[in-house]
Amino acid sequence: MKTISLFFPIIIIVNFFLENSYGQYSSLPENELIDVWDAEKVRARGPILIAHRGGVVGKGIPECSRLAVRMAAVNRYDMIELDVQETKDHHPVVFHDRNMKNACGLDKRIADFSLEELSGINFLNSEETISSLDSIFSLCRSLNLGVMFDIKQGGRSDLYFERIQAIVDKYGMEKACMTIGDADVQERLKGKALQTMTDNMLDMLKKGKAIDLHGYYWFGVPADWPMELIMPVQENGGLVIPALNIFRYSEEGHRAEARVDAERLLKAGVDGFQIDCVYQDYFGRAKVQEVK
Repeated sequence: MKTISLFFPIIIIVNFFLENSYGQYSSLPENELIDVWDAEKVRARGPILIAHRGGVVGKGIPECSRLAVRMAAVNRYDMIELDVQETKDHHPVVFHDRNMKNACGLDKRIADFSLEELSGINFLNSEETISSLDSIFSLCRSLNLGVMFDIKQGGRSDLYFERIQAIVDKYGMEKACMTIGDADVQERLKGKALQTMTDNMLDMLKKGKAIDLHGYYWFGVPADWPMELIMPVQENGGLVIPALNIFRYSEEGHRAEARVDAERLLKAGVDGFQIDCVYQDYFGRAKVQEVK
């Protein structure tokens, strides 16, 4: 018998509510699927929240699991960030770590397994299994959650990217995706996901030049972001989405430090945040306890 955390009964209730009140994880009533290509609509949500590491995580809720995605919907996130890796047979699956030991107890990599083999592997202390990108996209679409891609290094075959593109098309998510990553990822997902601004674009803005930023957004660390460029990015059609992640702050003072950044950036008028869910209470969501 696997160890079940005290948080698990709450999870069961949440899942029962979602399944029985809205169908098989159908869309929640308040939000529609985000259109990240329409800056005006994005700002009308003000500010949007993107759940880091695959959703709302905590005791009994593994990173990048279907349950984490469902909990993001319960807590009214607009999008989730999905860490995507390539299997041995070139399928995209959702998993964060380079090695599977901490999450699944196996000293292996995602690339060591086929999609079918991975579908039977559980996260530690959880009934949740590793999910294909297709499965997670199906769930996101039913819950009206947009997706921020983080395509991890390694593999990256043509077939792998073709399958990612096909999944975006399959669920009609072309206007609900963003991507972070290197130039290769940006090029491969061009037209399928909002792209990050280049250094060249930022340099042009610093020089006061006009540039068409529709289809682009600025993503990065609050400490590195020049506040005076927030408005120019927005005036030229781009979005500003800073990240509030635990690992960027001190271990003991991370909540206070992140709150300072959140308040400063909200006042400056950013369009949203990618956040670790431990900070969601800064934005009117319920506080998540003991998030790892």
